[in-house]
Amino acid sequence: MTVVHDKVWCGYRNKIYVVQPKAMKIEKSFDAHPRKESQVRQLAWVGDGVWVSIRLDSTLRLYHAHTYQHLQDVDIEPYVSKMLGTGKLGFSFVRITALMVSCNRLWVGTGNGVIISIPLTETNKTSGAPGNRPGSVIRVYGDENSDKVTPGTFIPYCSMAHAQLCFHGHRDAVKFFVAVPGQVVSPQSGSSGTDLTGDKAGPSAQEPGSQTPLKSMLVLSGGEGYIDFRMGDEGGESELLGEDLPLEPSVARAERSHLIVWQVMYGSE
Repeated sequence: MTVVHDKVWCGYRNKIYVVQPKAMKIEKSFDAHPRKESQVRQLAWVGDGVWVSIRLDSTLRLYHAHTYQHLQDVDIEPYVSKMLGTGKLGFSFVRITALMVSCNRLWVGTGNGVIISIPLTETNKTSGAPGNRPGSVIRVYGDENSDKVTPGTFIPYCSMAHAQLCFHGHRDAVKFFVAVPGQVVSPQSGSSGTDLTGDKAGPSAQEPGSQTPLKSMLVLSGGEGYIDFRMGDEGGESELLGEDLPLEPSVARAERSHLIVWQVMYGSE
């Protein structure tokens, strides 16, 4: 379930039901997947779009929040295989187990423990150049004959060309994402760009010449175990985890639950 404007979207089997909570009535129902045996797993809303994941499926589906039109499909399996290779995953099958929208990005967690951050953009007529950097807020003009931007017309299409995959992941499925406000801390020189990889670089924490103050958000993922996909199982236990965690010795390190935290800098837009 998720709140979408003043409605509640509920996933049940392969359908999505749009509920008006005040009237306690189902206003609309539609198929999220053509296969009746499929099951809606996660819903993530932003602007006028809702991203939907299906159980045991690697494809994300975008639906319009008002017209319920199917707008975009994004299959993350080819991207994960390209960036990591099937050997790092143990098997090639990729399924989506966690989904969240934060900092103008769609955060996707998989059953392999892989975490992907995808910028959300608008592919139609957009505002000027300063807002067109990857990961920034881009809104479509509500009126094609004027320069006035109408609030609530942002369609959150995924820009896979600027997707980023994190080398830090979990040994099992990503269970959940949580985003909370953070404190602005400047990254140490030489430390940036080591954790995320992508076809193109993401937005930098510093915006030279810009007067827009940056905000900080902490994005957390939860799951069983920790692994550095650059090193695999041999070097998967990072020094960041420490060697003297006060946990029961009967629990193997690879089986302990972990939280992975990212500091994400973004503009006030």
